[in-house]
Formats: sequence, C-alpha cells, structure tokens
Amino acid sequence: MLLTKQKLNTILENLRISIPDELQKELLERFGNVAVTDDGRTIEYSEQDICEQLRKILRPVNKEVQTLR
Repeated sequence: MLLTKQKLNTILENLRISIPDELQKELLERFGNVAVTDDGRTIEYSEQDICEQLRKILRPVNKEVQTLR
C-alpha cells in the first residue's frame, strides 16, 4: 500500500490531530513512494505498517499540541 493524501487525512482525523503541511509532505514522500533496498528489492508497506509508523512519528507532535491547549 502507498500512502495518499486522502488516506493520510483519514488517519489524522481518526487520531484527532493536525500536523504542519511540511510534515504531511515529508510523510507522503516517505510512505507514498515505492521503497527499494540496497540490493534492489522493493518494500511494500501494509496499512498496519503505515499506521504504526505514523503513530510513532506523530506521538511527539500530538503531545506538543496537547501541551499548548
């Protein structure tokens, strides 16, 4: 699965957080393109893989937002 802007927005809505546009762009570049290892194999992420990685990446951002409220 490749991450699209629509899927990212759905995940962010479910997590009830908003993130800066720069971070959205970075996440789309990272998970929205096919990843290739050094030996030429392609890595295909599952939806669960992407959601878990986003949760790990966004946890500090979410804590920062909660602190500001």
